[in-house]
Amino acid sequence: MRQNVLKIYLDDNEWDHVVDMAASVSMPLSGFARTFLVTQKPPQPKASGVTVEAVAALNRCGSLLNQIARIGNSSQTFTAAEVRAVTTARERLLAIASQL
Repeated sequence: MRQNVLKIYLDDNEWDHVVDMAASVSMPLSGFARTFLVTQKPPQPKASGVTVEAVAALNRCGSLLNQIARIGNSSQTFTAAEVRAVTTARERLLAIASQL
């Protein structure tokens, strides 16, 4: 848990500039400032063209994959080929998620 606070004073132009920079990478101001200060680099913008629907679809796929794995684990009816297929699907979903 973060308990330390850093307080700085900015004039209106500086404030507007920092707010615009955070908005350009779709980050809350505190997260942007923390990342910038800790890494000494501005955060990179999120991938363009990503929509809320795409993220929701990816989340649904991940949820379905988890349900399949849960059923397979509880009933222990998966074949080795099915386990490999689920593992491959999981790895692909993680790759897509990291690109988003």
